[in-house]
Amino acid sequence: MKPKDDTALTVAEIACDSAAMNEAVLASDFDEARFLAQLIIAKADAAGLVDVALDAAQVVVRLGPSGSTPQPGHARAMLALAETLSRVELKPPGGYRDA
Repeated sequence: MKPKDDTALTVAEIACDSAAMNEAVLASDFDEARFLAQLIIAKADAAGLVDVALDAAQVVVRLGPSGSTPQPGHARAMLALAETLSRVELKPPGGYRDA
């Protein structure tokens, strides 16, 4: 697993990728959304963010294969990914200090 400061940067990257994925879906560019979802899986897996990777995998499943029409529930899967990402706990390097 990466140090916490690297994980924070990865989470920020994943959040940007997730926003871009959402924009791609809104523009009906589903192949771009599929690519970004796969990128999220890779980054989350490398950072040890298992729940994020699993939710992104559900997005990939719902978006379906390249060139296809997304399955019902793809938006719900994208929302679940966003909610999981928002719950990732980030601690400052060195942890918290008691006052």
